[in-house]
Amino acid sequence: MPENAAPSPAIAPDALQPALDLQRTLLRRGALLVALLLLGLGLWSGQALGRAERAALPATARLVAQLLHQDLARQLSAFERDLEQVPVRLEVLADLERRLPLCVRLRALDEREIGAHCGPDTPVAAPARWLGRQLAALESADRPDRVRLPLLLPAGIKAGTIEVGVHWDQVGLAWAERLLLLLGLGLLLGAAGLALSWPVGRALRPTRQILAALARLEAGEREVRLPVPPLRELRELTLCFNRLAQRWTELLARQQQLAGRLLHTREEERRHLARELHDEMAQSLSALRAETAVIGALAARTGTPALQQAAGRIATLCAQLQEALQGVLQALRPTMLDRFGLGAALEALVAQPRRREVDGALPACTLHLPAQGLEALPADMAVHVYRIVQEGLTNAVRHGEARTVQVEMQVEMQVEMQAQMRLDRSIDPQAALVIDIADDGRGPGPDGPVPGHGLLGLHERVQALGGTLALDRPEAGGLRLRVRLPIRPPVATEDRT
Repeated sequence: MPENAAPSPAIAPDALQPALDLQRTLLRRGALLVALLLLGLGLWSGQALGRAERAALPATARLVAQLLHQDLARQLSAFERDLEQVPVRLEVLADLERRLPLCVRLRALDEREIGAHCGPDTPVAAPARWLGRQLAALESADRPDRVRLPLLLPAGIKAGTIEVGVHWDQVGLAWAERLLLLLGLGLLLGAAGLALSWPVGRALRPTRQILAALARLEAGEREVRLPVPPLRELRELTLCFNRLAQRWTELLARQQQLAGRLLHTREEERRHLARELHDEMAQSLSALRAETAVIGALAARTGTPALQQAAGRIATLCAQLQEALQGVLQALRPTMLDRFGLGAALEALVAQPRRREVDGALPACTLHLPAQGLEALPADMAVHVYRIVQEGLTNAVRHGEARTVQVEMQVEMQVEMQAQMRLDRSIDPQAALVIDIADDGRGPGPDGPVPGHGLLGLHERVQALGGTLALDRPEAGGLRLRVRLPIRPPVATEDRT
């Protein structure tokens, strides 16, 4: 993280919650809702089947008894009372059993079973039989699952008992068929949900573009705009984002222009002040030294040693003042930059002896300049490059206590918007100056010095020039400062008319 970056704002507790994927959430919740609905329908249909069979059982039992009595009346006369000679035929119930799941049992007066049949004779699988047993286990006090009626002979004499019950295996089979139908309906609804999720995902696709645009905007890319989506809600959002990005870009452009003018004005004021000091103070000190030399010569001739000593002290003070003035002039405006260019000025800056020794030795500074490209830099940009290197060396030697410092510069071509360049071939690549300052000292951090105003001022200068500044701490130690500056036309001076 850059040392001059602003502290991160406090994260709200809601921001720590995991992000909500709307498309997947809708699918999961829709699937859960459909599953619960189908499960409820399945349970309700089973209970409805059981209640319906129990409710229809008394009427069905009376119908069974009527059919059996009619068959007995056809087989026996009114005076015959021997039921053993003419058995009861349960085949007469075949048509009824095809429509209703019945189990019919005939018992004699002594409760001996004399006939039984359950229909229809459809094979039932084990799961269906299990479902039938579950329905049979739901006991009902007012609606039993068995009804007993007397078996009467044509003479009206009771010959036994007719017991009619529900064939729960067949009811379980009917319930299983309904469950399979509901399962098919669930699969159909699932396929419909998947089909509907595709247009939902397509409608939400601009949200990913919005997130990507916000990330690019956070990274400092200014020309970020979003296409207008067809969805009305997202359309308003993208239009608002584009307006906000446009205003932010304009604000940054005005701020950068103002900062650039301030830097340019400050350098011009420094140059003007250095010129005034050189023209006034330097000449005055030179004249004062000349007058002091004359006074000293006259004192030597007249034999006044006190006056001669005073003149010598004044000359020494004048020399010290001139030396100090040269340092001030060099700090205000490096003379080699105007006379010999940026390359020579940087070589002189790197070759200057450092005032602070580390372990009894002066730090070693090396400079690597590009073979060509520096001469194309505007004059107002050259002084900023000089100040950046100067501040980097000061930070490495004075604050980081580095033993070695390497300064490397190169001019490279870059394209700010590679995606736009692929679409629009008319975009020209832009040249950029890259400055790398690496040292082996104690970089800013827990074990190093606290970053001061130097790096902050350097960051503001780079921002005013439209560049980027990155600080990196290599694994081997030290600090690496990397500055990238776009090469632009010189800043026009403000009209003071």
